[in-house]
Amino acid sequence: MLSTQPAASCHTHAIAGAYERHRPETTLLYRTIQEHLSTFLADLEAGGGELPAFVLDEFEAYLRRGIPVHGFLRVRCKDCGHSRVVAFACKRRGFCPSCLGRRMADTAAFCVDYLFPRVPARQYVLSLPYALRFKMAYSADATSVVLGTFISAINSDLRRRAQKRKLRGRLQTGSLTVVQRFGSSLNLNVHFHAIVMDGVYGEQPDGGMLFHPLPAPSDEDIARLARAVCRKVTRYLGQPTGEDKDQQLTLDHLANASVQGLVATGPRRNCRVLRMGGPARMPRPRS
Repeated sequence: MLSTQPAASCHTHAIAGAYERHRPETTLLYRTIQEHLSTFLADLEAGGGELPAFVLDEFEAYLRRGIPVHGFLRVRCKDCGHSRVVAFACKRRGFCPSCLGRRMADTAAFCVDYLFPRVPARQYVLSLPYALRFKMAYSADATSVVLGTFISAINSDLRRRAQKRKLRGRLQTGSLTVVQRFGSSLNLNVHFHAIVMDGVYGEQPDGGMLFHPLPAPSDEDIARLARAVCRKVTRYLGQPTGEDKDQQLTLDHLANASVQGLVATGPRRNCRVLRMGGPARMPRPRS
């Protein structure tokens, strides 16, 4: 589906005293992983599966983050001499809300301040069939191929529409894409959010580049774009590589269950995930 170290001066002890250590061990996510990870791993082992080392490292690093016993810095104010202990972050990219939130904010500020020009932009969102979500969950090659196809189709559409408006010569486009790996219920759902300049840069006689905004794409333009992406992406049917066979089968099973909203292990294996607080249900995949 396609839709559009050392701390700075704290000035006063009152400000310094306002700092409180993050306490990840009190959050629901931390307690859930801490209490159920061993059971989850035992269920996998009982079924003959095992997780790759990089997945285990992600869990273990998260359970150590923000806990001073696992490492910390002592930061001291150069003016008043007040010091505090700051526990190490995990600095991972899997699911840590704190590290991901900081990375998200830093990336957004950098893109706005230094990367993206001040021109009109449009968001394109590409969501994919279950089979591709499943494949892209653990294949960087598959994700790169699909993303490259998506952006190439958008760029071709922008140039086509620009040429219809009599723009000629070298036409340049630009975009920034974020790969999102989950849906609204935290189920596995790899899809793309692309911020695309809503127009093209055309080369001027003096060699400079001038931006030419384009009108919003029509429903026909979006349909043509979706068909182009579909034709190219459906041709991509490679085999998983680079993992131990048993580990790959385990990832296959977990990814397949998450895509479909099913319980992957334990006594409720292959049952629908229970939901609290609302009647919304995930659609079943089509055969």
